Amino acid sequence: MRKIITVLVVLIAVAGVFIYIDNYTKENLQPVDIKDDTEIVVEIPSGSTTGDIAEILYENNLIKNTRSFKYYAGKTEADSKLKAGTYILSKNMNADELLNALIMGGSSGNTANITIIEGLTKEESAKSISEQLGLNYEKLVEIMGDGQIYNDDFEFLKDNPDMTNLQGFLMPDTYNVYVNASEEEIIKLLLAQFDKFYVEEIKPLLKDSKLNFEETMTLASIVEKEALLDEERDEVAAVFLNRLDINMKLQSCATVNYAHGEWKERLTLDDIAIDSPYNTYVVDGLPPSPINSPGRVSVTAVLKPADVDYLFFVAKGDGSHYFSNSYDEHINAANEYLK
Repeated sequence: MRKIITVLVVLIAVAGVFIYIDNYTKENLQPVDIKDDTEIVVEIPSGSTTGDIAEILYENNLIKNTRSFKYYAGKTEADSKLKAGTYILSKNMNADELLNALIMGGSSGNTANITIIEGLTKEESAKSISEQLGLNYEKLVEIMGDGQIYNDDFEFLKDNPDMTNLQGFLMPDTYNVYVNASEEEIIKLLLAQFDKFYVEEIKPLLKDSKLNFEETMTLASIVEKEALLDEERDEVAAVFLNRLDINMKLQSCATVNYAHGEWKERLTLDDIAIDSPYNTYVVDGLPPSPINSPGRVSVTAVLKPADVDYLFFVAKGDGSHYFSNSYDEHINAANEYLK
């Protein structure tokens, strides 16, 4: 009976927490002042993310809470539709009214949304941007290979002045940009978003990491390609970090595919024999630079890996992996899942 009462108390407490959170979120989506219709002119710059927009609205006292606004924008799938421009808003507008206004667009010109997905090489990123905005592919690739032109603009480049290749730092996200933006302006927007991530989240965690910044981003780019499920990325990162700790080759299929310039689900013995500094079946340690631009989850996974002793993983065929810490167990798993 005592156990039943304890369980009931816990369930009631959990239910109470969920009700509190739900009410808290709903309250934060209400107008700041239902009686105040004073017009407030707000400028949403080109390239602003949902988080940026929430901060601007909060600074202008148009929303009560940035987290609640971002959560609701994502929940209603409005976050990928928000546009840059000049808006006339007021404190008596609720979250739905604000989002609708931001979706309709402001008065400062035509804008378009572009999406940069996780795990793209600089060439793939350039192709995606070129196709979405009609910009020059060759010029985009050229800029992405010459980080020196932005050295004075961003903290991550100031801290690492020898880096030139921007692959690894083209922040995956959805951006609202002016349709007449130049190649330089678009790349600068992606780097600005990455720099914000670097300053606020990456740099503070580096002091507790065994890897330096570029090594972190290189490993994150490998994790990005090796792990399909976000919930497994910290375990995949742990496997590679554990291997580095004991001077064991990473043996990442993703790096071999990068060396070949094409993606294969299964590698042959000839594939893993390629002479390349990116062939981690042959070279020791990490490859010389990132093999793509990883997303936030993969970067965080490297900086905060799972506390496990795994040394191996094998794809199960459904997007997940089987992890193990002994070679024999790994071979048994491979025989089971790689039929």
